[in-house]
Amino acid sequence: MKNTLVVLVLLSVFVSSCSTKFKVGADYKEVTVVYGLLSMSDTAHYIKITKGFFDEKLNNLELAQNPDSIYFSDLEVKVESLINGNVAETLPLTKVDLVLEGYPKAPGTFATIPNYAYKFKKTLDPTRTYRLKIKNNLTGKEVQGETSIITSSSSVFKFIKPSDPLEPINFADNQNPFAFIWRGPSTAAFYDVVVRFRYQELDQTTNDTTYIEKDITVAKNIPTTGGELSASVSSVDFFKQLNSALGDAPLSIKRYVDTPGLMILGGGQALKTYIEVNAAQGGITYDQIKPNYTNLSGGDVFGLFSTRGQIIMNEINFTGATVDSIRNGVYTQNLRIVGISDK
Repeated sequence: MKNTLVVLVLLSVFVSSCSTKFKVGADYKEVTVVYGLLSMSDTAHYIKITKGFFDEKLNNLELAQNPDSIYFSDLEVKVESLINGNVAETLPLTKVDLVLEGYPKAPGTFATIPNYAYKFKKTLDPTRTYRLKIKNNLTGKEVQGETSIITSSSSVFKFIKPSDPLEPINFADNQNPFAFIWRGPSTAAFYDVVVRFRYQELDQTTNDTTYIEKDITVAKNIPTTGGELSASVSSVDFFKQLNSALGDAPLSIKRYVDTPGLMILGGGQALKTYIEVNAAQGGITYDQIKPNYTNLSGGDVFGLFSTRGQIIMNEINFTGATVDSIRNGVYTQNLRIVGISDK
């Protein structure tokens, strides 16, 4: 929606510079923007629903700061749980303020308070399909979309290498990349491999200690191929990403490696297509506004309703050689990592 707003504002600037004046604002259309990803690992599920807008006379950047411009006032939102296409259960969603739910919105073009979304709490069943239905009670417009669910069952979605926390990750071998291997469910179309890097910072000036974690995506968009999946990560790639994630430390700071974690994240087919289409919306050959992908139906609607899943090892180990390479390596020596955390 932000891209649409910017394009329309730029168009209004261009037209105002011409001597021939004409109407640039089309008749009002109700545009619905939806974003929701269902995950078995979540205890509460949130669907973000906003509306597109454009005003020919008023400042649209100022309108974006008005919640009435971006939120519908009277929506009926529900999720239907389907078995073989038949509705087995209907789950009504409640309108909530994400700020009060503990999810503040980052400052930007659009209003940050309130930050409305629609919520339901339910343990999801990976053998069922879930249908989102949205109805504007003021206009009668209806929007809907469906998604399967990525299972979190350890018999289907599981680590193979490392197989347990006692098998360390080795990024110290420059000749042999470390291979992550896992098995995933058929409902996941792609995977990311994420190392949760934890570290301790000691400020020698104040003697304050801070414990920090950074999620580093070491492999992206690994497609489902059936059977075992793998992603090989070289030491150079890992250390470069670590450098980018942490950044230089002031001379007063000392850092210490803490126990890392490991995650394999899976995404549904609709999410994969959504990412691919949006990634193709630019580049040196970009010369036109291409339509955005959506798996939702109901007229003028944009966005996504899909699924995600994950498996996590909360604690894993680096080899001693990997820690030494983090401390002294050419790509990471500026990070001022001097040892292992005492946590």
